[in-house]
Amino acid sequence: MSRADSKIMRPIRNVEYDHWSYTIDDTYDSRKSSMKSEMIDEIDTISEDNYPKFKSKLKLDDKMTKINTLYREYHDFITNKNMIEQKKKNDLDRAVDEMHDTLIKWNKERKWKTNVERSLISNPADHDRMLKSLCREETEKQYYAGPKGKSLQLLEISKKKAKHILNSGLPLDIAVKSIGTEMASQKINLDLPKNMFNPALAIENK
Repeated sequence: MSRADSKIMRPIRNVEYDHWSYTIDDTYDSRKSSMKSEMIDEIDTISEDNYPKFKSKLKLDDKMTKINTLYREYHDFITNKNMIEQKKKNDLDRAVDEMHDTLIKWNKERKWKTNVERSLISNPADHDRMLKSLCREETEKQYYAGPKGKSLQLLEISKKKAKHILNSGLPLDIAVKSIGTEMASQKINLDLPKNMFNPALAIENK
């Protein structure tokens, strides 16, 4: 090859171009990344040194002190409030438990039908409703245990006697008169149909 031929410029081929373009980008980017890391460290150090002057320039010390004081007061209040709230809740639960325990003891003796579950007395607004129901139940027991209650028992006994007379095989007229007498003992007036004991009517009913 002649000296003249050696001076002829040869174009960069695409493959070569891509290689060197990538090499340049990667080399410079790597250096840039390294420099930025060094700069960030240096900026952090300078910033830390500048902070006292910067903070003083803003003149926020009084406001920050006030916020700090109020912050502590607020969170102390919340802490105490939660403690007081929990204490009051515990006191309330114990009081409800005591009332419920008393009702359970009474219920073992009285055998109430009224529900005395704890959940029904946790709200004071529900107390009278439950106690009135219990009072009504107690009153009903006492009432039926008294003279008028016994009259119901006598009425039931008299009814059984009337049924027994009806099934005794007595002639109808005698049975009905006996039933009427039994009913009269309970102040019941037996309303008999007219001509009930008419012999002709009796024959028709055979």
